Amino acid sequence: MRVDPDHVYSRGRELVPYETPPLPAPGPPAPEPPRRETVAGPITPNLDVRNLSPRQMAEMSMDLYMVGVITWEEHFMLAFQPELHPDYDQTVGALTGEKADPDRPRDYVAIWEERLAFERKHNAGDDDRVGRSRRIVNLLRRIAAPTDIVV
Repeated sequence: MRVDPDHVYSRGRELVPYETPPLPAPGPPAPEPPRRETVAGPITPNLDVRNLSPRQMAEMSMDLYMVGVITWEEHFMLAFQPELHPDYDQTVGALTGEKADPDRPRDYVAIWEERLAFERKHNAGDDDRVGRSRRIVNLLRRIAAPTDIVV
């Protein structure tokens, strides 16, 4: 299509060239946000994975993923906490007879050790799934028992 500069294309209005607005003058750089320490070594100094709520686990999982400690698939497995869903009481809770309590602490090392045993027994042919579960168990064990040595 060729544009005719003398022709009116739409409802009697002429084409008007677009002018790029000037860039703002450079100012001082924005201050860096405060560093948030949450998980794995300097990332997890205050979290106890043997006494963690589902809300905290979902947040910790995102932190681990963002710093590159776990893969997206491992993050997805760790962050999925059914009790955080608003319909939990009407769905899973109705079947199990338990109400959602996303702020009650749990031992995630034990939970993931049970899940790994389940994966090995029932999904033995799915090496990726078993491997991800094993890596999560090993990571949670390392977080639960840090090896920091103070001299």
